Amino acid sequence: MKSQKIDRDVEISVIVVDDSSPISVHEELADFNPGTNLRLVVLEKENGGPGEARNMALDYLENDPVNYVAFLDSDDVWHDNHIQRALEGLAFGDFFFCNHVRGKYYADYFISLPGTRRVLACEDELTCGDSYRAFRKGRLAEVMIRECPPQTSTVVYRFKKNAGLRFNGALRSAGEDHVFWIELCLFNDTVIDPKINVSCLEGVNLYWSNVSWDSPKSVAIQGCLALQYNYLKDMPVILLADPETVLFRQKLYEGAYTYALLRGLAKGYLPDFKVMMRLVTAYPGYLLRAPTSFQFFLRNRRVMTNETAVKSLPAEDAVA
Repeated sequence: MKSQKIDRDVEISVIVVDDSSPISVHEELADFNPGTNLRLVVLEKENGGPGEARNMALDYLENDPVNYVAFLDSDDVWHDNHIQRALEGLAFGDFFFCNHVRGKYYADYFISLPGTRRVLACEDELTCGDSYRAFRKGRLAEVMIRECPPQTSTVVYRFKKNAGLRFNGALRSAGEDHVFWIELCLFNDTVIDPKINVSCLEGVNLYWSNVSWDSPKSVAIQGCLALQYNYLKDMPVILLADPETVLFRQKLYEGAYTYALLRGLAKGYLPDFKVMMRLVTAYPGYLLRAPTSFQFFLRNRRVMTNETAVKSLPAEDAVA
């Protein structure tokens, strides 16, 4: 944070949320000197997943005169110009994110996303400032639903305009950030920086470390993705933005969750019952749909990668 090259008159508040970390945050920060333009606040809570940890910080900031909020996950690194480029980009909108590196998977994440590449290359869109691309609110909804080009540590947004927006705490293992970005792009002019300003590493990353079918935690990931797309289906403003993708993935991930449950039981590990109860309680129709969604998943598994993620345009080769 202290390595950021930003204007001297910019004041920064750093909110660290200790979500029952096995390493004491006070020990980690014992030798940290915030300096003059940096305010450090430590919040502590019981473990409740990444969404609830971020929500605690956002709740705290409601009484603070902050203009913008940025996120930095524990396993990621901001390049030294990230915040300054974000602040300059936000002159053209209220929701900003940039291109980034994703560990060993992607040296340039945007290159892997055909829909994102298309909108960035579209001559009808506004190029502003130093290569930023600006989009009117709602314009990126379909791309955001299908590809989710941001990553948490790439996002900076105007807080006062979106002070009531929170992460979905029920999605502890996957999807809470994706829903948040969809909602931001629907209601805010969005600015994309095609430059790589963030490196998303692997450290204690809970998603990429467990996304393989062979990981016991992949069961919870599939359950949260089923929860996510049921939630999106029930949000008319989101469903109308791309009903094909939302309905396709709702059925696919419900089937993937059933498959992961059966596969996990065959291997001798128990599911995360909290995720199962959230899904069944919030969307009891899942149980009735389980046989048909399971068959749907088996017919369409080829649209998923070996790491259980859906490819960028999942419905192109779908089988009804």
